[in-house]
Amino acid sequence: MSTAPDRRTTPRNPFLLKLASLDGFTPLYGRQAEQAALLRMMNRLAVGQPGVTVIHGVPGAGRSRLLRRGMALARVSGVQVLTALGTAPSSPAPYAFVRQLRPVRSTAGGPAPAAEPPAEDSVQGWCRSLLATASRPTLLALDDVQWADPESVQVIAGLLRRLASAPLGVLLTVASADGEFPDTCAELLDQAAVFPDGRGLLLDLAPLGVPEMHAMCTASGLPVPAASDDGWWEGVTGLTRGSPWVMLRALEKLRREPALVSAVGLRTALSQQIEAADRDRATESAAKLTAGPLALIRGLAVARDLLPLDRVAALVGLDEAELSVAVRTLRVHGLIGPGDPPKLRMTGCTAGLLAGTDGDERKRLHAQAARWAHRYDADEEALSVLLLNTVPLGEPWVPPVLRRTARTLLARGRHAGAAELLERALREPLPLAERAEVLLEAAEAYAMIAPEAADRRIAELLSAAQARPHVRAAAADLLLSRGEPQAMLPLSARLYGTPGAEPAGVPSRSRPTGVPQPRTTARSARTAAHGEPGPDARSALLAADAWRRTVRGHDAAAVRALCLDALRAPLDEALFPRFTLCCALSVAGAHEAARDALDVTLAEAARRRSPALVGWGRLLRAQLSLQAGAPDTAAHDLSSCRSLAPPEVWDPTRLTLLRATEIRLLVARERYTEAGRLAGEELPPGAEESGPWIHLLYARAQLSLCQGRPRQALAEAEECGRRTAARGWSNPALVAWRSLAALAHLGCGEDDRAAELFAEEARLAERWGTGSALAWTDLRRGLGSPAPRAARLTERALRRLGPTPVSRRYVQAVVAREAAGSRRGEGADSASPASETQDGGTAMGP
Repeated sequence: MSTAPDRRTTPRNPFLLKLASLDGFTPLYGRQAEQAALLRMMNRLAVGQPGVTVIHGVPGAGRSRLLRRGMALARVSGVQVLTALGTAPSSPAPYAFVRQLRPVRSTAGGPAPAAEPPAEDSVQGWCRSLLATASRPTLLALDDVQWADPESVQVIAGLLRRLASAPLGVLLTVASADGEFPDTCAELLDQAAVFPDGRGLLLDLAPLGVPEMHAMCTASGLPVPAASDDGWWEGVTGLTRGSPWVMLRALEKLRREPALVSAVGLRTALSQQIEAADRDRATESAAKLTAGPLALIRGLAVARDLLPLDRVAALVGLDEAELSVAVRTLRVHGLIGPGDPPKLRMTGCTAGLLAGTDGDERKRLHAQAARWAHRYDADEEALSVLLLNTVPLGEPWVPPVLRRTARTLLARGRHAGAAELLERALREPLPLAERAEVLLEAAEAYAMIAPEAADRRIAELLSAAQARPHVRAAAADLLLSRGEPQAMLPLSARLYGTPGAEPAGVPSRSRPTGVPQPRTTARSARTAAHGEPGPDARSALLAADAWRRTVRGHDAAAVRALCLDALRAPLDEALFPRFTLCCALSVAGAHEAARDALDVTLAEAARRRSPALVGWGRLLRAQLSLQAGAPDTAAHDLSSCRSLAPPEVWDPTRLTLLRATEIRLLVARERYTEAGRLAGEELPPGAEESGPWIHLLYARAQLSLCQGRPRQALAEAEECGRRTAARGWSNPALVAWRSLAALAHLGCGEDDRAAELFAEEARLAERWGTGSALAWTDLRRGLGSPAPRAARLTERALRRLGPTPVSRRYVQAVVAREAAGSRRGEGADSASPASETQDGGTAMGP
């Protein structure tokens, strides 16, 4: 017996194939050899030679389509066709399947109808009846014989034994996979295999390849890539596993809804629809299963490859005999593969397979599978996914597994998955101290994707009296990193101190920050907290004092000493006050010491697995690098800051500071067009009320001046000045808006007002006492003065910047571009041609 068609053979009568292709069904792809084999069978049957062909393959391989093509070939060859279709579950009525094979009564003048079967059905009676219908060449087209009732299968076997006595052909389809067939059809396959004279044939429908998939997609009318794009087509073919049913289902969906393609692109839309079709096929196949195989497939879907097959069988209540039958059935229907445990062939179909399961039974399956998987030392990441679907188990091993997996996901940047696992851990009965730790971990994950959820978890944690001090300190750090931290520092002693003083449930962005905070002393903190403040509270008080002195611009040397002393505290204390101390230390002129201390604090934040604190620290480091005249380092810091989380989930305050720093960096690199686009982007509500809005106004003013628009620069700089006055910020080392506005006044021809602003900023810079603050004022003043005085001021400014050539060249170059822009006057509304040519160029070198 031939078990496969000769793919080199062409049909004898191509005209018959052409006629058969007009049967109204979708064209067959990649089945030319199989069609040729069917045509040979029908040609022989038309002249009275009986034969049998079995079409087998996994569901979706196109068995029924090829059967219909064989029926069409038979009809155009003049062969009578009788059909029967098996449906699942099998009919309990005996002979229900073969009962469909009764021929339609002919009209007048036609042949007489066949005799009715005997009153009492029997295998012999049905065989005689069906053989009697073959008064002329007849084809029995039997689809999905695996669903036929046992009595009908016996009738088909009897016909195959008697086939030589009549011009009768049998064309049947049966499910198979990897050479396995349903037990009920094994005898039929054996009989077809020994049919004489080579008139028995088994057609195994292999998966389609890349050329067939390309032809199907091209025929759909979709804008598919060329056939030469091997990677694209191999990917699509791999997704469908060569199944024509899956591909046609996906293409039909895209044809009906073309908006899907335009919204996400063809590759993504086709992948999504292929996955959806795969799930549908798995669900449809499972719905046809009997109780044993259905229970096993549901158990495998729940266990997720974590349990051996015999344990899954025990989970769903199958004994050894039932298990072997169930496994064979599932393999034949293409639902599972080989191995122990066997893997589901379709991914993402768990929900469909479990549809219809009783709720209590589903809970039992998940809970018991999780317990057994833990005993078998299953992979913790896979076990955690299983635990997401279980009710609280109340067992001590569950929270640690979930927390360890969440930390792994956080390290990969998968914050949503980590938050989901931690929320599941919070559903378990936890000791109060451990619950506070899990709340902190959940807040860390939410801080990167859902700020409001992070606020709720922080509020719950800070209101818990049982939280350990280091957990409370970390929660306070996280809360401060989400808003405008320097304005919050006077309140932070309560956050870091004893619980119950103030729960801090209100997000930091909603706290008043428009006025300077009163001086907070250690004694007032003790009074508020009803006790001696701890190390974290003292650190916060020192940072608040340092920042208050910094914004008021009094005695940079004292601020440096205060910051250096406070930064000697152990690293196991709160971290956010250290960030503020680093910022104040840099403004006080100790740039190198500030960046060294910041790097140490950033390393500790990374060790504590706090991406929110790391993100804030990197943003601060970019600011310090820019102040120190290192734009390349600042660019690297900003890039790493953005990589931690998308800016759209950032707090408006933090996003505003990011935008201001990016604009100043682009100005330093003379990329004015890109900086202008960034300056014009809308920020979320609440941004204009934050302190970083001052820095954004300053960056916009600097950009406008460099572009030769002094009037617009003046408006931005003066608004910056009004806001700094409202907050009590008088230190020009924070934002030197006065000298910038003075350059803009010079560009507008207002020399007297420019002189007043230069003098005021010089006085304030002298009072603060750092060389960098005085250098910016002197350079801007010098470039706006007559030649002899300009030379003296420039020389003095460069001496104040110190011997480091990088910072000297950086400041001198930026101020020179500002002065050049002010001299271009009000008529220049856009960047100079020279500036535009450098847009997108490299960073300014030292």
